[in-house]
Order: sequence, then structure tokens, then C-alpha cells
Amino acid sequence: MVLNGRKSGISKDSVKRIWEYAQANGYTPKGMQIDMSGSTDGSNIQTVGYILRSPLRLPTKSNFFSHVHQGMHEELSQNGVKTLFFGAEDDLNDEDYTQIAQSKGFLRGIVVLGQVATSVIQAISKSNTSVVCISARYSGLCHSVLPNETQAGERLVGHLYDQGHRSFGWIGGNKNMMRQTERYNAFTVSLKNRELSCADKDSITLADADRQAGFDAAQAMLANRKKGRRPTALVCFNGLMARGAIDYLLQNRITVGQDISVVAFDYTKVCEDSRPRITCCGSSPEEMGATAARLIIESSSSTSGAYSELTLPTKFRERGSSGPAS
Repeated sequence: MVLNGRKSGISKDSVKRIWEYAQANGYTPKGMQIDMSGSTDGSNIQTVGYILRSPLRLPTKSNFFSHVHQGMHEELSQNGVKTLFFGAEDDLNDEDYTQIAQSKGFLRGIVVLGQVATSVIQAISKSNTSVVCISARYSGLCHSVLPNETQAGERLVGHLYDQGHRSFGWIGGNKNMMRQTERYNAFTVSLKNRELSCADKDSITLADADRQAGFDAAQAMLANRKKGRRPTALVCFNGLMARGAIDYLLQNRITVGQDISVVAFDYTKVCEDSRPRITCCGSSPEEMGATAARLIIESSSSTSGAYSELTLPTKFRERGSSGPAS
């Protein structure tokens, strides 16, 4: 009742406790009346709202954005600010975006997790609060925090090249998304710098980017290849796809790290949660979330009106999934 606007007959302390709990846990059920004015008891807690790209949902936030949100939450908590989930891109309608854009009082800023329609950024950028997009750029509309895909591609390919690999395969996901394009380009440019290329038959990109997609991509690429004709190294879009590809390889008695190497554009826990642990390189998603939080805090007290585009350096970890070319 409180979340739907009732205050009559309910103590102010109860109203405050209910709103604090709901906002601290990102609780936004259908029908919840978010008072954007900051004038209602309990609704003036300082928050940063966040929106997930389509088709993500809270239960399927993605391995990457789960880490991003954790970093964002920890940084904001140190500043006494909570996170509030507004919804997924395709769950929100024009009325919702108008309400968000007209928000004032407790809302310090809005973070967009991933690539969304430009119209979404345009709608929420009309607000009087800071907007930061993570892992996508919208020049002139909002701040951006980006991973250094060029550096990650160079370090992954360079590592494999130094181990003697000259035959490479690409397993990609999130087809037609900005992050897929940038990672694939980083991979191919790094090969070109070494006078190498990836054959069309050894490159596959699927719509999804989860573990099953990695399994399916490896199966499609390698099922009918003889040992001497398959790539000696697979570079994967992310850790989940790498883990799925490894599942297929192990089921077919192909020893990962010896018969074939598998690496990932990633720096999340999935790369180390089971064996073989995955060689990976990427910008820390926790640090990306923390950086977005700092941008919100800093820009809320700035009057410059300038937008920042920050590209974070990568971290590289060599693990058992890669080894010398056989």
C-alpha cells in the first residue's frame, strides 16, 4: 500500500522504513508509485537509477553487468547513495521515460547498462540529472565508460602468437551490437598487425552470448574438422562463450590448453569458477561500475555541462586454457 502511494493511517517511521528497503534493494513492482519530487516521507533517500539494455532482465542481467552493478553499488554506498532499478529498456514506455526525465530531489543520476536505442538516451537526457552509459557511447548525449577493446585484443592475440599460434578462430556473440563489433575489429586488427587473418570458416557470430551459444558455435566450427585443419586457438567474445566452447571441446576429448587454446575478452569470475580456468583480458567491470558512480557524484556538483568519455585499461590473466601451439 505504501509503495502505491498510501500514507493515511500509516506512521511516518513505517513509511520511511518501507521506502528505504524498497529503494536499497531496487524493488520496483508494477504499479509502484515512485515519488520523484523528494517531498514524501522516506522517498528523499539519495539514489542512482539504472536501466538494463534489452533483452536483459534482473534474473538474466548477464555475467558482465552483474559485476558492473556490484562495483557501482559499492562506490555509491561509500557516498551514502543507493541504487534503484528502473527496469529493462523494453519494459519501459514513453510515460515511464517522461517520469524519469522529470525526476528531481532524491535522484542523483541514471546509469544505462549496455547499448540501448538512441531514443532512450535522448529521453532520459532531458532530465536535470547526470546520465552515464556503460559499454556503449552516445557522443553529445551523455557520459560514457568504455572497456579498452583494442588493448584487450592486442594482448590476447599477442599472448597466443608468442606461444606459436598462427591459426585462429573467432567465437562471437551479441551479433550487431557495438561491443561485438569492437571486439571483433580488435581481434582482426591484431592479427593483421602480425600478417595473419581469420578464415571465414573459422569465424562465427551468434545472436546470443551465453554458455550455450559458445557450445553451439564451437560445435558448428569444429564438428567436422580434422585435427590438422582446425584452428589451434579460439578467441571468444566473453567468458561465458569461452566456457561453453570448452564444454564442447572436453566432451569431444579435445584437451584445452594442449590440443587447442581458448581465451576470452573478459575479466569476470566466470573465467576462474571451474577448470580449466580461462586465459582472459578485459577492463574490470567492477571498476567500470565504480567509475560510472564517481562520474555521477562528480558531475552532480559540476556546472560545466561537458560530457566525459572514459576508456579504462585492461587486465590480463594467463591461465590453463591456453598453451603452446601443438
